[in-house]
Amino acid sequence: MIRIQKLEDVFRNFDTAPVLFIGAGISRRYLGLANWETLLREMAKLTKDNEFAFEIYSRKAKNEGFKIGEFQKIAELIECDLSDIWFEDPKFEESRREYKELALAGASPLKIEIAKYIKNNSLSVKEEYVDEIKLFKKLGKKSIAAVITTNYDNFIEDSLYNYRRFIGQEELIFSNIQGVGEIYKIHGCCTEPDSIVINEKDYLNFEENNAYLAAKILTIFLEHPIIFLGYSIEDKDIKSILKAIVKCLSKEKLEKFKKRLIFVEWNNSSEEDQISTHSISFEDEKTLNMTRIYIKDYSRLYKALLKNKFKYNTAVLRRLKEEIYDLVINNEPTTKMKVVGIEDDENLDNIEVVIGVGVLSEFGKKGYCGLKVEEIFKDVLFDNGNYDSNLVVTESLPVLLKRNTGSVPIYKYISKATVEIPAYVQHAIRTKYEDLLSRSIRNNKKRQDCIDKTVNHIVSNNDPNKSLWLISFLQEENIDIESLGNFLRDYYKNNPDIFSNGRSADKTNFRRLIKIYDWLKYYRTKES
Repeated sequence: MIRIQKLEDVFRNFDTAPVLFIGAGISRRYLGLANWETLLREMAKLTKDNEFAFEIYSRKAKNEGFKIGEFQKIAELIECDLSDIWFEDPKFEESRREYKELALAGASPLKIEIAKYIKNNSLSVKEEYVDEIKLFKKLGKKSIAAVITTNYDNFIEDSLYNYRRFIGQEELIFSNIQGVGEIYKIHGCCTEPDSIVINEKDYLNFEENNAYLAAKILTIFLEHPIIFLGYSIEDKDIKSILKAIVKCLSKEKLEKFKKRLIFVEWNNSSEEDQISTHSISFEDEKTLNMTRIYIKDYSRLYKALLKNKFKYNTAVLRRLKEEIYDLVINNEPTTKMKVVGIEDDENLDNIEVVIGVGVLSEFGKKGYCGLKVEEIFKDVLFDNGNYDSNLVVTESLPVLLKRNTGSVPIYKYISKATVEIPAYVQHAIRTKYEDLLSRSIRNNKKRQDCIDKTVNHIVSNNDPNKSLWLISFLQEENIDIESLGNFLRDYYKNNPDIFSNGRSADKTNFRRLIKIYDWLKYYRTKES
């Protein structure tokens, strides 16, 4: 059995926080998701009502030949057949309804079905790994810098929800990445089906742009140790990326990588855990050496990494680097002027930087004029923005109410303000619960079977998106404030891009429920 001291020694001399390079093995381990072959088997069943559907496509792929690999060719063949039936076959009616806008925009039916399959099969984590996952989530605080992944699912961003996500090669190449507090999904994401890299054409395009991708992340590799997690040590995708990077480096520079590349493999055998050296040979007689950790229990790995805590929270550092980068590029400071503690990482949208000399109180007022409505919604929900209620009421709400046709949560700030409430904000106050609801909801309340149910009953018997809609039909007295708040906070953590990329109906329902939560907690409670 490996001694924990030796495992810690692997990471002890890191002078910068490591970057995790995460593969499908992590999704299989924690979410029970399918590997590549199993995923394609599921997709093959959608096109052919035959238990040998995958074998039929495999044989056809071998007969036709392939440029990249068999699985990529199989995906291409499935995609072709699925596109012929997806738009008319009744069994895809639900998919067509859910992904209508994407389908009309030309998204691939195969990628839509892959995205749907991944979402539906990654709703809960495997019970035996709950403790491991808790440790993994702690890594994001101060023990890792960023994550690169080829996975399509949302496990990583759900676990490191304060990290910024970049989807696909194109977004990564053309974005100003900071190299800290970020997630790079280089093979796409189930939240954007058309970004998924799966077929032969996708991989050819990926390889064509690989040099650009390698150049973009080369700086990350040079500045941070890299820990590969969830891959086979012979994985072709990893070798392809490493090959492009190796081309850019001399043999002398490669030697410096020796202690900075760590490859973790799951030991699912009866053998003892071990640490060893592994070498990969490339063209031009170049060899890349790395440390190989062969281990059963990943909690030991995470605990060893957690021993190395770097000075500042990585997500906070990304925010600071963005502000400074924008200042250097644009020669103008942003409207984010309020100063908060460097350790405050709970609401990163509100972490603001002041550079220069001036009257801080005046900077503060201007900064509050620049608050976004999403920041107000999130602060009401999580109560972590540390905003000055007087400035929100006098500087922020009048502007936001006008821009959002009055659809803004206001009662938290009104209840705490000690200044005179502006007339425009006073006009937005609603004294009756029914006034928070649309005419359609008020008119259809009695038709809903759920009207006498509770929030917990709705949530436990419906999917989250439907619950967003149904809770609005409940009687006011049946809505428990804490149950509603817990549901909304969980929903946001599972859908962190709801304000920017959520479906229109879900976004509207989510915002409505936050306004109801705000009214019940800060207005009704106070009035009663």
